[in-house]
Amino acid sequence: MPRLSVNNVGMHYVESGQGSPLLLLHGVGGSHEMWLPIVPDLARSHRVIAADHRGHGASDKPRGSYTISLFCQDWLALLDALKVDRAHLVGLSMGGAIAMRLAGEHPQRVRSLVLVDTWAFPHPDFLALMRKRLERLASGDLAAYADEAIPQVYSPAFIAANPQAIADYRSRVTQLNPASVRAAVEACITHDMRGRQAEIKAPTLVVVGSEDRLTPPHHSEYLARTIPRARLVVIQGSGHIPHLEKPGEFLKVVGDFTASTS
Repeated sequence: MPRLSVNNVGMHYVESGQGSPLLLLHGVGGSHEMWLPIVPDLARSHRVIAADHRGHGASDKPRGSYTISLFCQDWLALLDALKVDRAHLVGLSMGGAIAMRLAGEHPQRVRSLVLVDTWAFPHPDFLALMRKRLERLASGDLAAYADEAIPQVYSPAFIAANPQAIADYRSRVTQLNPASVRAAVEACITHDMRGRQAEIKAPTLVVVGSEDRLTPPHHSEYLARTIPRARLVVIQGSGHIPHLEKPGEFLKVVGDFTASTS
């Protein structure tokens, strides 16, 4: 997998397809691998770039605090290194937080914005769930962290029907770097875009799973109300990761949207 040194961190990424660039930004504790099932479909019409954030996947894991602004700076430097002037951004959860900040602060770099199961500010219920994750990380028990996260991100129906996928998720989580994940969770807790949504000028699609427990639909409804001309799509029956639980529906709404904004 290619690797570039950007913003004083080594970032790993994958690239596939041709056409207008489309970036895939994963959530906390994830990596580019979570996007691989849908990359071939997206690459039919786009130059798809999926990277591991600092502290994640095969990218460097520097110690110290992380912020959404820092992740945003990393991605801007990666865009520059890859000679990408403007791109469609598809951000899931923490990736959505990064994408909306990038779109607000650097509108000239964003062709369109897809915000998937993400949030604008730290609602009390969201804070409670993330603080439980921090408690598990403080204990050093990554298996307990996985058990805390699973019902937050997967719908009950998906958990019941896909035991192997849940086992694979638990296995991946137990291999994470606890300090890096803790820094990323703390970055999520401090993300707050209230009063700045009007800075987002790009056409925006907000997507949420109806069964998302970590960032329930009211978070996405708020984003759709406060970002100018944003459109909301609720994917029924899906949890926090609709591109895995309902890939056909997800690809249809995202594909139609990016085609209309290319």
